[in-house]
Amino acid sequence: MLAELAVFFKMLSEPVRLRLLSSICTEGEATVGELVERLQIQQSVASKHLKLLFESGFVGKKPDKGRTLYFLPDDTLCDLCGLAAEKIMSRATYYRELLDGAAPRSEGV
Repeated sequence: MLAELAVFFKMLSEPVRLRLLSSICTEGEATVGELVERLQIQQSVASKHLKLLFESGFVGKKPDKGRTLYFLPDDTLCDLCGLAAEKIMSRATYYRELLDGAAPRSEGV
């Protein structure tokens, strides 16, 4: 189980993949071309990472009027990334308060 968990988190360790997932989470399903425009990345980069995300089950794809749409099968990844972002923001606030000399409101780490 731990090995599978490590593989799962390894898929999330690449910034481009996180950006692709985040875009689909926030802006909805999209074609490769739409994701390229949204993220201002090269088509080959988007295709490579979407292929990995699809093969790992992180995204699904479906035909739509002669094109392929990438989507998230459920909201689990959006929720997970949201929790991680909250934790990072909490830690940043904690350390900013320490640097400013204020007593931190919470441990944050």
